[in-house]
Amino acid sequence: MNAVQRIITGSTLALLIAATPAIAGKGKKDKSSNGALVVANTAIAQLAGLQTKAARKTLDSNKEKFGATSEFKTAWALLEAQEAGESGKGYAATGFKEISQMAKASQADPVASYWEGELYYLQGKNKEALAAWQATSARAAQLVEKDPTDATAQFYLGAALVRQKKYDPALKALRLAVRGGFDEAMVNQQIGFIYLYQEKWADAKSAFDVGLSVNPRFAPLYFWRAMAWDKLGRKDNLMIDLDQYLKLAPNGPEAGKARAILKSTGG
Repeated sequence: MNAVQRIITGSTLALLIAATPAIAGKGKKDKSSNGALVVANTAIAQLAGLQTKAARKTLDSNKEKFGATSEFKTAWALLEAQEAGESGKGYAATGFKEISQMAKASQADPVASYWEGELYYLQGKNKEALAAWQATSARAAQLVEKDPTDATAQFYLGAALVRQKKYDPALKALRLAVRGGFDEAMVNQQIGFIYLYQEKWADAKSAFDVGLSVNPRFAPLYFWRAMAWDKLGRKDNLMIDLDQYLKLAPNGPEAGKARAILKSTGG
């Protein structure tokens, strides 16, 4: 495992194209008739981009209407976990119990089980994390078998397969996710992870470029693109991207690493 791979596997909360390294411009607006799912997906995408205040606004404004739904409860628990992390209490200190309850209560839902795996991983419980991701891919596979246009199921199938290092089927699922309207920044972050794992540094940078062209405030993409710039020998761009990450997410999960790298490179 190389240094970049160790950083990826040690990070989270803030997760793929046959002939091209990234998916650009193929996504459509989510047309799901499930309003609670649309709201939850929007908030989770904001959380993934470390736009925590925006996510709270999204959820607060929809709590009265959707607060009793499983989709909303999952997103709310993730919000609490991220707010706890940014306040210094630890990213798995709050929200984990609720996420685990949601994962167990809804055996067909891949969303809660995926994030349960992420929170297990943050606690160093690798065996439990893998089991959660395996459950996620099994659940999501059943959903996409019934409806291949289910963009949410395709995304979580792909993301769980990335965690299991099953890259080819992950690429296929995530390609279908973005075509179905799933958040392009989240999808292209997963694409970039694939290429970083495979040490395809230019392809990883291209994936992160695409994600940032869609959402230039999706902070984690700057951190991961910096990792690609490092391997491409562009220390100047590495420093620019790490600085931008810290401007957008000064309390983000990679902030400590970003500051350490900048300090070591004279930034």
